[in-house]
Amino acid sequence: MTTLFAIVRALHFASLMTAFGAAALLALAAPLDVDGARLRRALISCAIVATATAILWLGFVTQEIAGSALPGAMAAVATKSFYGEVFLVRLVLLLGLCTAMTRAKAYGLKALLAGLALAALGLTSHAAAAGDAAYALPRAINDALHLLTAGFWLGGLVVLATEVLATPRDGARVIGLLRLFSRYGTSAVGVLLLSGTLNAIAILDVAMAWSDSYVTLLAIKIVLAGLMVALALTNRFGVLPGLEHGEAEAAETIPLTVVAELSCAVLIVLIVGFLGQMPPMQM
Repeated sequence: MTTLFAIVRALHFASLMTAFGAAALLALAAPLDVDGARLRRALISCAIVATATAILWLGFVTQEIAGSALPGAMAAVATKSFYGEVFLVRLVLLLGLCTAMTRAKAYGLKALLAGLALAALGLTSHAAAAGDAAYALPRAINDALHLLTAGFWLGGLVVLATEVLATPRDGARVIGLLRLFSRYGTSAVGVLLLSGTLNAIAILDVAMAWSDSYVTLLAIKIVLAGLMVALALTNRFGVLPGLEHGEAEAAETIPLTVVAELSCAVLIVLIVGFLGQMPPMQM
């Protein structure tokens, strides 16, 4: 059951982060006219999966709290707990996102709805619950920033992947997207790393014994994030200039680096799904 819950969490994070990040980048890239039918279908699927997994997530939480995941027990948790109140707000946002995704364009609205639903997860995160309750809100805001910047990175990579793997490839559009993604992605990665460090400090109280399994997964996540940063820097300072100068090697390299970076992101999200199910400290 724990493994299944972790997979549901990972699917929720992945789908919602992709919806937010892709919509945000597409809103910024409006002049480039990146709006393929396949990409639109993918974002509709992301919104549907995010909504379905949010409901399943409530079912798992209800099972843990009430010992039953029947509709009556789920309704009680949804209406009589802080987690449930946050869930109901998020459910409204997710249903709105599903509706918005059926519309052409309107990526600003889609990014707003997905971003609010994603940021709200910070209110019930490990970081928000750790330590002194007086600092719960600042920790929740920090975790929300972590989720949003990670979402922009993941969703942006999905958009880039659809373009660099397309046949035939629109070279000018790929260059425009890479420039845009690098410009905003640099700030996003900076905030992501800083907020992630603050989250780790909040969760892993140095005065307590850390769980070996939790720290191991966290270390793997950090290594993968470091690899993503290295790949992003390679794209920004190596591949992108090569593409701008029409170098064949850069054109051959960009699909490999984008897919590798996206693969690291997917593994990180899967790890996050399991981390949320594990106690950071030894019992």
